[in-house]
Amino acid sequence: MKSKQYSKSWYNLPAGRQVSLVFSTILLQLIVFFLPSQLGLHFWPEFSRAAGIKIDYLSPTLYFTDLLIIAFIALNLKIILIWLKNYKFEVVFLLVYVFLNSFYGVSPSNSFFWWGRVLLYLLFILTLRLRKVTWLHIKNPLIISTLLVVSLEMFQLFHQSSFGGLFYWLGERAFSSSTSGLARLSLGGVDFVRPPSVFSHPNSLAGYLLVVYYLLHLRRSALWCRLFVFLGLLFTFSKGALLAFLLIFTFPFNSYLILAFFLTFSLLQPFLPNLLSSLQFVSDRLFLLVPSRKIIFLSPLLGVGLGNFVPSLIRFLPGSFLLPEKLQPVHNLPVLLVSEIGFVGLALLILLIRKHYRKILNPQFLTLVVIIIITGSFDHYWWTLPQNKLILLLAGAILL
Repeated sequence: MKSKQYSKSWYNLPAGRQVSLVFSTILLQLIVFFLPSQLGLHFWPEFSRAAGIKIDYLSPTLYFTDLLIIAFIALNLKIILIWLKNYKFEVVFLLVYVFLNSFYGVSPSNSFFWWGRVLLYLLFILTLRLRKVTWLHIKNPLIISTLLVVSLEMFQLFHQSSFGGLFYWLGERAFSSSTSGLARLSLGGVDFVRPPSVFSHPNSLAGYLLVVYYLLHLRRSALWCRLFVFLGLLFTFSKGALLAFLLIFTFPFNSYLILAFFLTFSLLQPFLPNLLSSLQFVSDRLFLLVPSRKIIFLSPLLGVGLGNFVPSLIRFLPGSFLLPEKLQPVHNLPVLLVSEIGFVGLALLILLIRKHYRKILNPQFLTLVVIIIITGSFDHYWWTLPQNKLILLLAGAILL
């Protein structure tokens, strides 16, 4: 079906270019298929510890998807370099900011690693845009991998244990109903484990499935497929993701009003802890909101450095709170963003939005932004976890 994948000028291209395009397409489909996986090699340098405790968020990790993305970029390096040549000033400006944000951050080594991944992902979405990747390029691998992810989730829910085997290598963590430290839910007096599938947490899985469902909804995919993904989303029992689903698909409101409300709600959270304490699923995370204010004041202009919220957090927590389950990013995306990139980084982001506001105001892309802001009011996975960032990049490249 080359007529659907390539333009009519395909056969006029040199043989080497044809081979490159074929391999690029294969690599892209592999990237999409393995997008939910966590297969990777973790490293534990000194900066990956906070208060002497190993922190997953700080561990430099080389994922299998990283290798695929690097190969994908390499095969399209020529068109990338041409684009970068036309935007020299912007590229140099970004690199200068990256250096300042990292060098003057709380943990420069950690920030440089985080920025390395961000730059890799920026090159990835740039390549997707330059290659004019469409829904047809990613449809099949995305649907197949999502169905596998949801099927594993169903197994975990009903058996209250991990499946193991091949799924272990794709990121499934071994657990049983008696394993401590897992996300749980109590219904009718029955306590059970919320299934994470191959993700690190069911909330992260929920965000991923929400974006996949949105793409399937836009492209009017088969009803059975959308229903299956919806059931997967439902059985994560993620309140933030289900709230977003209700607001967007069940009771569709004005996107601008929803965006303004939840953005305001997020930014005011650190100043309204007593009001929010009435919401149990929010109150469990409130103890990070007060330290987050102090972290922002610690370095308001440049931020404490990308990925440095947790290393900064240990300065403002009492010794009794220096525990693995407490040392995590604040569950508030805008606050986390401001604390790490500062108001200079925020201003640059606003300028970027202003420059491309016509594309961003595209109703389909704007709804994706609304999804991020609603769920980001209660969690941080869009900023901290590779699977969630990659599904956003993929969706954004298609919808822009």
